[in-house]
Amino acid sequence: MKSEICLLQQTVRFDREATIALYRDTITVPGADACTCISCKNFATQRSKLYPGDFLMLLNEPGGDPRKEWEAFDYDFERENLPNHLYGGWFLFCGELIQGSDKRPDHGQTLFAYWFATTFPTATLPKERKVCSVEFCALVPWVLSELPG
Repeated sequence: MKSEICLLQQTVRFDREATIALYRDTITVPGADACTCISCKNFATQRSKLYPGDFLMLLNEPGGDPRKEWEAFDYDFERENLPNHLYGGWFLFCGELIQGSDKRPDHGQTLFAYWFATTFPTATLPKERKVCSVEFCALVPWVLSELPG
């Protein structure tokens, strides 16, 4: 069954059951856990505390799993001694953007922003399903004793 979600000026159509199957069959390990770099370790250490409640509710509606980001990355990976690092990433769902742009909306200065996106790494995804994402940007404290770089 297909349903729709609106977020700011964006609307997506999604298939919750197909998304649940995508997480069960394809996205079995969180992206940051599959990587061995120190930046991903810092993100993974804090994953469960990063996401605001409204973001978690948004992920849940199309069947996304907040414990399994498709990928997370550190924009500041070469900059040592920063108290916070800017991270980005994607959570996937089976569906498509049907209205609005997939560019990051202006949220002003915020610790956590999110929007629907159609551009993300797709090489290992099943080709028979339309897949869209919820992209996020977050300021994340550096909590590990080991520093990047």
